[in-house]
Amino acid sequence: MIDVNDTTAFPCGLDPPYYANMIGIVVDWIIFLIGFPAVCLASYALFSLVKAGRVAPVYVINLLISDLLQITMTLVFIFSRFFDTTCLPFMMARCLSRIFVRLGLCTSLGFMLLISLERYMVVVCPLWYRLRRSVKNSTLVSLSLWALALGYVTFDYIFLIDMRYSLTIFSAISLLPAPFLVWLFLVTQRALSRSMAFRGAERRRRILGTLGLVLGSYTLLFLPYSIRNLYYSIKPHAPSVSDPVRDLSSVITSALLYLSPLTDCFLYIFMRRDLRDTVDAFPCCRRLLNVGDGNRSSRQTDQGDTQTGP
Repeated sequence: MIDVNDTTAFPCGLDPPYYANMIGIVVDWIIFLIGFPAVCLASYALFSLVKAGRVAPVYVINLLISDLLQITMTLVFIFSRFFDTTCLPFMMARCLSRIFVRLGLCTSLGFMLLISLERYMVVVCPLWYRLRRSVKNSTLVSLSLWALALGYVTFDYIFLIDMRYSLTIFSAISLLPAPFLVWLFLVTQRALSRSMAFRGAERRRRILGTLGLVLGSYTLLFLPYSIRNLYYSIKPHAPSVSDPVRDLSSVITSALLYLSPLTDCFLYIFMRRDLRDTVDAFPCCRRLLNVGDGNRSSRQTDQGDTQTGP
């Protein structure tokens, strides 16, 4: 994928250490084998909320779409490892895939920030949010974010040929949401403790759980990658000279970054009321719950007949 050690001999640079490292190979398979079905299931369950007439979690759905984009591009890296990596068509395919991965990462950061901002508005400005909230407005904001990210990625590909500058700018952009995510979490937590409208533990848990998951995912998965790349972008070094520490740090932080789609799936849990409501979105699980409820009801009826019998 993308690293400061790439050269300018090819439009996207040469493959970084992550591509050939065993950690990168294992992580790519984990992302595809676990992340793809998990994101698909979470997307299906969220769309079921829309069909049920509830408010559509537009930003979460778009976040999962960006995750699907990243996971789909992972297939290119998985299959290209089985062939000659120096073959021009495979090099071009990996180059284009890295561009789409960059697009997915940028939109993921944006939608994570929008999700936190939305939870903040629910608590701090509930009346304004209720009046202004609509699927149309959320969709327009989402499309604008996609267009902005696409414009940045296009500019990066055309003008920032040197991977050193490209990655420095991307890492700096990735750091921008950090203060906002922390501030939104702290302010929302304080507002929840004072609000009379959110005394229920369940609603408080879902709101803080969403904000905590977004902040934790960003801190553990995105932040190390950005800090590491900014450090090596500023630190003077010879890119052609092999540095085991630099290469290993690139592999580990890249692996953490590309695992972010796995954590996004858990946002679905905080969109539902409880565990039963979460499982009830899937038809197969719904039938099992209905069968269990039927058996429990029949047992209670039998016990009642036994107690009232002669």
